[in-house]
Amino acid sequence: MLSVLFGLLSALALLIVKMQAVLSYSPDISGSEMSGISAIQLLLDGEDIYTDPEKAPFRLTQYTPLYFTIVTFLVKIVGLTGVDVHKIYLASRLVSNFFTLSAVSIAGYFIYRVTKQKIAAFLTGLALFHVLSFWFLTTSRPDSLLVLLTTLFIVSVYYGLENKDQKLWFLAIFIGVSAFFVKQSGAILPISAGVFWLAQRDFKMLLKLTAFGILTFGIYLAILPINTIQLFFLNIVGGVANSASWGWFYDWTLEHWLLQFAPLMVLNALVSSYTIYYRPHGFHLFLVIASVLFFLFATSTAFKIGAGVGYYQDYLIVAMIQLVLAFTQTNDFTNLKTGFVKSGVALFMMMAFLHCSLYMYMKYKSGISRNFEALYTEERKVAAYLREQKNLKPTEYIYVCNSENFQGSYLSFFLFKNNLIPFPDLVYLADQNGTFNYDEFRRMVDEKEIRFVISPKGKAPANILSYNFGNTLKYSSTMGSYDIYEADKR
Repeated sequence: MLSVLFGLLSALALLIVKMQAVLSYSPDISGSEMSGISAIQLLLDGEDIYTDPEKAPFRLTQYTPLYFTIVTFLVKIVGLTGVDVHKIYLASRLVSNFFTLSAVSIAGYFIYRVTKQKIAAFLTGLALFHVLSFWFLTTSRPDSLLVLLTTLFIVSVYYGLENKDQKLWFLAIFIGVSAFFVKQSGAILPISAGVFWLAQRDFKMLLKLTAFGILTFGIYLAILPINTIQLFFLNIVGGVANSASWGWFYDWTLEHWLLQFAPLMVLNALVSSYTIYYRPHGFHLFLVIASVLFFLFATSTAFKIGAGVGYYQDYLIVAMIQLVLAFTQTNDFTNLKTGFVKSGVALFMMMAFLHCSLYMYMKYKSGISRNFEALYTEERKVAAYLREQKNLKPTEYIYVCNSENFQGSYLSFFLFKNNLIPFPDLVYLADQNGTFNYDEFRRMVDEKEIRFVISPKGKAPANILSYNFGNTLKYSSTMGSYDIYEADKR
């Protein structure tokens, strides 16, 4: 009870910090947030988000479109347009937080329905909320919808097995395929269901679910804004086809996040081994299969440059549910249910809650206190200057040079129709790995087809591909913190 009360206070404080971040003008509060905002802008304007990455404007959309489509639908209802940048940010952040809160609430309620233990239910929801917030990847990102679908998938599988209801298994497959169209890593959900039925040697059920999954996949391809199937897969495969790196895995996953959750992984491994050894059937076996597959998939993909701990979010949910059920439902661990052990667990949970809340406060503190609103206002004025006084046409391209402290980020959004290379980090990795050929960009530089290049004041223009602009540009003007260069047509 003490850990629940402490967790509720900590969650309230955490929610306040997150809402401050949501309302802020910070261009990125969740890692790669800007790529999602750009996709929503394009959909609002009726543009394709999956185009040829090797042709101007060199867009590379690495995520599947369901999350973007949902947010776009909602912002259209309230009458927003693509240039309402901060309001689009706000909408995406609020929707993401709603999905995340729904996921942890459903997980907690599910534990209560199964175990009838309120403390266990509260602690499950609170622990998931704190850890997902600690990893900070479920705010204004498709990951928020993915964790919600993962939770619903697990619940559907439980009731499908408990009630021996095939309809709920079809629902689970529908949810699993939907998860793929939120983020490619969601494919592991229907795969885990297939492996379960394969282990059960029920090939008839496996074929039924596979056929239904393929049908659902085809329907999504038909109704979602994918442009063409070829371009869709070119983006979602090519966009994540980065080389593997042990250094990246250590810096972005192992060192900062994963080792802090070693107790969870150890307990998951022990409970899974116990389950396999004594060979129970049903939902506990499914949780073993799912946790193993989710962990292996997350670890293999976390080595990819650009990846992070977000791939472990699905594993976190299934492992947490497995452990709570193992220690509350069965009599196999009675020696661990003493008051002494419970006190230790409560103390550990309180320390974990405190750590997650403090981490998020310190993480968002600088971004919340920084005057990003001034940056937003200045870059909106620069965009208006280029359109109204320099007569920038919708068909002409501009290039915004990379800079520190998010300088130029909002300018890219205000001029999203003109922005050449809207996702420079993805293009850089694709060029380094040889995934795509960007000779077309180099040709456009040489033939002076980029109308304006905007660079931080006092810095020479440079692009993400390190291709020399040479004598293709001439200085045009300075506005605020930016030097504006124009194609030299002489």
